[in-house]
Amino acid sequence: MDIKKVMNNLTKRGFKPFYFESRKEALDFILDTIPQNASVGMGGSMTVKELDLDNMLYKRGNTIYSHSLVAPEQRQNVYQLAGSADWYVSSTNALSEQGDFVNIDGSANRISALAFGVKNILYVLGANKIAPDLASAIDRARNIAAPPNAKRLNKNTPCATSGQCSLCDSDDCICNATLISHHPTRYQENVYVVIIGETLGY
Repeated sequence: MDIKKVMNNLTKRGFKPFYFESRKEALDFILDTIPQNASVGMGGSMTVKELDLDNMLYKRGNTIYSHSLVAPEQRQNVYQLAGSADWYVSSTNALSEQGDFVNIDGSANRISALAFGVKNILYVLGANKIAPDLASAIDRARNIAAPPNAKRLNKNTPCATSGQCSLCDSDDCICNATLISHHPTRYQENVYVVIIGETLGY
């Protein structure tokens, strides 16, 4: 993988990419970039959890809308609030070297926020999520990211057992909607992409 090529491609497509060798450098940048008085929406990103970014933002005074912080019966309301926050922070299931983000959701709360409703988006991802091309990125989302997520969420899906996507029709399927983002959408003002030279998330 040529990280300079990835960065150049993201820039050409209208994204604002930044690369950091360590998570500390990345976190310092993120905390400087997101205003302390901003509301921040989040999905269930394991990368964000590994970085403890949600707690860092919360402890310094940001209003955080995340379903992981509320009871199950409150989640629908939080999804709506997260989708209209000042910022939305997410990782991605995969990023192609050409600059395509691939995200697959069960409820589509995350991909709807990433596509429309939030003016400022910040993707944060480990370099392990970068794939050579769009086809490889889709394959990564389905066969590397989805199975461990299904297992983590105790879903009764074939991939949770086999570790491989079978394009199932299970009621527990977490791959109900797919978003491929080629450029920032017209509603969005800033889409930051923070890439960290570490292995993070699924």
